[in-house]
Amino acid sequence: MAQQTFSGVPGDFSAGQVLTAADMDKLREFLLYLIKDGDETDTGETSPLILDLGNDSVSVAGDIDVGTTSAGETNNIAGVTTASGAGSNFVLKGGDATGTNLNGGYLIIKPGMGVGTGHSGDVMIQAGPAGSSGTTLNTPSTRITATADGRVLIGGVLSKTSGTFDIPHPTRGGDWRLRHSFIEGPQADLIYRGTVTLAGGTATVDLDAASNMTAGTWEALCRDPWTMVASSGNAVEWSLSGKTLTITSTTSDAVCNWMVIAERQDDHMKSPEGSLADDDGHLIVEYERVEKVYGTPDEAAA
Repeated sequence: MAQQTFSGVPGDFSAGQVLTAADMDKLREFLLYLIKDGDETDTGETSPLILDLGNDSVSVAGDIDVGTTSAGETNNIAGVTTASGAGSNFVLKGGDATGTNLNGGYLIIKPGMGVGTGHSGDVMIQAGPAGSSGTTLNTPSTRITATADGRVLIGGVLSKTSGTFDIPHPTRGGDWRLRHSFIEGPQADLIYRGTVTLAGGTATVDLDAASNMTAGTWEALCRDPWTMVASSGNAVEWSLSGKTLTITSTTSDAVCNWMVIAERQDDHMKSPEGSLADDDGHLIVEYERVEKVYGTPDEAAA
């Protein structure tokens, strides 16, 4: 449906105002114009809203602002295509409370690219930290991103009551599925394991190389390691120095299985974003909830 125009739009009306016959005629004509599908030859103000009942559609020219006069974001529900081949973002914005959260939070639905190798149609949730004063501007950070290729990225801490992987069953077929629970514990532990065959009764394992990591990564990431080595029917000894695991045995070609468990010590665990841990990065196992969790009963009102 082509954009329509209408001249003689009534002025502002106040609650309880008695309309004149002329005002009522203008209002009636304007409402009929909004819902009709015909040719308008009048010139004047362009209608920002078109209800096309014949095609079950609503067209809005401009922003959709609820409870504000300056949302400052473009909401293209139909995904208007730009010259670059990308659609416009659909943005829901909340916040802007003076002195507490000047930049608010956003739910952003990104369109895919029409041509080329642009971004996929992702969904993002951004949150702005509280401002220290009414003039403090805080840039919202992207905390959750759901990508079109099936990834969910969380920029922060994830807390849950339980969790599993859940996949189509690899052998039973049909509607059967398979799931395993996550391995959890009271420390932020990392597990490294592998198998090595000794040569001349000895072998060394570089934990960075064995884990496909850049040299120096393991020691930057880990602390307080615990190590175990086993070889069926053979006596073995081992030691761990930094990232190097050394294994020896009187059996020159012993096949050894090894495992190293260590606690995370990276900067994230020690930062405010790693809010599940103390300043040294150790997991805080027990705590008393002091914030209201949305979706749960308000204990203060009980």
